[in-house]
Amino acid sequence: MIRLVATDLDGTLLEPDGKLPNGVFDIIRRLSAMGIRFAASSGRQHGNLRRLFGPVADEMAYVCENGAISVVDGETAGVIAIEEKEAREIIQDIKNAGMNLLISGRHTCYMLDENRHYTDDIVYRLRNTITILSSTDEITEPMLKISGQIDEGLDRIAPVLLEKWGNRLTATVSGRDWFDITAANKGMGMQLLMEHMGIGKDEVIAFGDNFNDETMLDGVGHPFIMAHANPALLAKGYHTCRKVLPVLEALLEAGGNEERFYQLL
Repeated sequence: MIRLVATDLDGTLLEPDGKLPNGVFDIIRRLSAMGIRFAASSGRQHGNLRRLFGPVADEMAYVCENGAISVVDGETAGVIAIEEKEAREIIQDIKNAGMNLLISGRHTCYMLDENRHYTDDIVYRLRNTITILSSTDEITEPMLKISGQIDEGLDRIAPVLLEKWGNRLTATVSGRDWFDITAANKGMGMQLLMEHMGIGKDEVIAFGDNFNDETMLDGVGHPFIMAHANPALLAKGYHTCRKVLPVLEALLEAGGNEERFYQLL
């Protein structure tokens, strides 16, 4: 029986305009009533995700900050932070590259008061919980994710950051203008969540569309990749789909039974 459904957001569950698809709250409630937990797996912070899923936020689980923190039933299932020395070096590399800096803690993101347009975008468009600092030396808690944003030039900057950090931590391009570095990945965050909930991999369905979803997909028994994904991911033999909700409708119709579920797809 399926007990957990996890999905990436951007490029996977969300519509092209960045909004949740119509009917998703109803499906989450129906899954919950059947004993199947729905989890959002994203690079976003926990507070941001709770605001996004507002009406059903308390019925869900969360793999946040690309796996650096996992939460369910108001409890932290696990935290994976960047070592302090490495974090300080990453911060300097991102600043030297001329990128805007965003540092994720457990309950807030830290930003420098240097670019008000960038800060306002994070607060009002992404709706993150933000703490504005004059210096990163003011951060005293463990850093879970360090991100750099730049409007133009990421194609030049990313290879340099990948060469330095790609073999030491999880370093990845995230969208058109972001670069993220964590000590975790979505697969690690999912594993912490599954262990906390006492759920085995064969009881889990996961959806993704990009390379930062690969570890999550490899760690579950029923991985689905979006049909528009990179050919290298499509070649891995994951199940494919064009939309998440029709697959979840089939799961509901099957009553969570995986054999019946695949017959309905």
